[in-house]
Amino acid sequence: MLYIGTAIAVLNIVYMVGKALANKGMNATGYVEGVKSSLDGFLFPVLVVVPVFLAVFSHELTSKSMQCILGHGITREKLIIAKILDVAILIIAIFAVFTVTALVMNSSEYAVSTRQMTNVMIYIWLRALRFFGYVCFAAMIMFITDSTALGIITCVAFSAVFRLVFMAIGRFTSVTIYDYTIDGLFDWAYKSIEAGGLGLQAFPALLYIAASVAIAIFFFKRKEFEF
Repeated sequence: MLYIGTAIAVLNIVYMVGKALANKGMNATGYVEGVKSSLDGFLFPVLVVVPVFLAVFSHELTSKSMQCILGHGITREKLIIAKILDVAILIIAIFAVFTVTALVMNSSEYAVSTRQMTNVMIYIWLRALRFFGYVCFAAMIMFITDSTALGIITCVAFSAVFRLVFMAIGRFTSVTIYDYTIDGLFDWAYKSIEAGGLGLQAFPALLYIAASVAIAIFFFKRKEFEF
């Protein structure tokens, strides 16, 4: 699933950039909008987040691997941090592929400025941080509930459903829940950077992620295993 999802995501980037170039013109505007639009949508996050979660966590509760590791003296905090590092490494590797794809799709004919390309790279890697947060939240739910299935459902919910629901609520009501979610905060951070700011809105989102890991550790330390 990890390889297939990455391959489909790469094809999506190529398609969306090509489509934007055809619609907006063979220029910097078409290229930048194509890269951004390829990373949005309903399907793209699911192609990345769910396979990463399954690759790192799918067999943890059934294979007794955690019991074996803990039985060899590894602390529970180190175990969770190691799993989170696994997630980070996979997402970095996947988004490195996406970055190379975006760079290959660029051409000197489009006259993309250094600032525009920098913003494109920032956009890509803020999206990586967002996906990392989705997996951390899903892992927290998995460790609290002892259910991999609920973790997968959380992956799908955070990566595809909640974002659309909160945006819809903000559109049809005066309640701006979306602005305070991890998605909204990273969106505002990018807009700030694009306008020449520092993107400080990303820090609360990073605190969300750190809090989810801390909560996972808190409940995992109180979990009883049968060795």
